[in-house]
Amino acid sequence: MKTFSDYFGKTLHFVQPSIWKRVFQLKDGNQVIGTLIYPKFFSVRAEASIFDSKVEFYEPKWWKNLVEVREPGKSQPFASYKPAILKNKEKLELPRGESVNLNSNLLSTTLEILDHYNSRLVLLKRKMNVKTTYEIQIEKRSEVLDRNPWVLLLIIYVEINKSRRRSAG
Repeated sequence: MKTFSDYFGKTLHFVQPSIWKRVFQLKDGNQVIGTLIYPKFFSVRAEASIFDSKVEFYEPKWWKNLVEVREPGKSQPFASYKPAILKNKEKLELPRGESVNLNSNLLSTTLEILDHYNSRLVLLKRKMNVKTTYEIQIEKRSEVLDRNPWVLLLIIYVEINKSRRRSAG
C-alpha cells in the first residue's frame, strides 16, 4: 500500500476533469491516487477514496460550520473539523488524539498543513481556473498523514464548499 511518504518531494495535482460533473481527482502525473465525488450535483455530502481508505465527508446541519468524517454506510463520525471563521490558523483534531495545524493566507490561495511543531508537511496552491485545480507539494514525511490520508481531501472539500458559498452569496 502506498502512503504520502512515498510521494515526498513530488508535486501532485488535484483536478476537476469535467466542469459538468462534481468529480475530482488527485493525480501523480497520469496516475489517479484519490477521488472526491459528490453523488448528487447540489449535495454537500462527498465520498472520498485515497489509497486503500474510503470515507464520507458531510455537514450534519446546514447552519453550522462543521464537517464530520465517517466510514461509508456508518452513521457515527470518527472525526470532525470546525473551520475558524476569521482566522487563518486552524487545528484539525484526528482520531487517536493526533492533530495537524492548518495555515492559510488571506485569500486562501495557499494552504499549509503543519505538524504539532509548526513544521510544514504539505503545501497546497490553488490555481485560478474555471475548474477546481490545486497544486500539492509533499514537503515532509509524516506518519500522521500516512495513517490519515483522507486529511488532504478533507481540506480540499472544505475549500470547495467555501468557494461555492462565496460565489452563491
